[in-house]
Amino acid sequence: MQRLVLELDASQFAKVTGDRAVEKIESLEVLHFVKQDLDEVALICDVKLKGQAKLEDVFDEPGSELRVLNTDKDGKHTVFMRSKPQDFDPAWDVISDGVSMLSPFRIREGRLTVSLLGSPGQIKAILSMARSAGLRYRAQVFSDTKLLPNSPMAALTERQRQVITAAFRSGYYDMPRKTDSKRLAEMLNIGSSDLIKHRRKAERRLLKELVT
Repeated sequence: MQRLVLELDASQFAKVTGDRAVEKIESLEVLHFVKQDLDEVALICDVKLKGQAKLEDVFDEPGSELRVLNTDKDGKHTVFMRSKPQDFDPAWDVISDGVSMLSPFRIREGRLTVSLLGSPGQIKAILSMARSAGLRYRAQVFSDTKLLPNSPMAALTERQRQVITAAFRSGYYDMPRKTDSKRLAEMLNIGSSDLIKHRRKAERRLLKELVT
């Protein structure tokens, strides 16, 4: 797996993608991704708006949920946002390809920073899409630094790591479970039987590394 940190000019991103809400944000920092799958994305973030802009002007997707958790004296809001997938939304296309959004994910001083986790092929495809869209960006790509030679994850194949990582991040192992095998398979764009096969093999290899 590889991690991509992409830095772009926020105004140019807004013009190229048509996402004019970005231009109303002075600063934004995602504190925690609560959920991200084909059904919805839920997150907690700090956001400060420009001028007379309102939160409803920025988080205005149909069917979305917005809750203000706190507002400080400087006008910065801490909010919980839940959004349903929209047609032709590139953010959902990224998730459907099995790519995870990570921190840092922010807007600061006119720059948009996006962090993503995916396979080398997925990261290459994202950079290609950014170039095709005419976006000017600065990118850093990191290999998964957790995969040291003595790491249990090093015993897995790339696909097994992808499946087990997606399962963990999506809440498959939470109590109560936040997702299931069918949704994971859709998120990773593989068959349910293949997902179960890779997940079970990954679990067995990890357990073998831990108990032997």
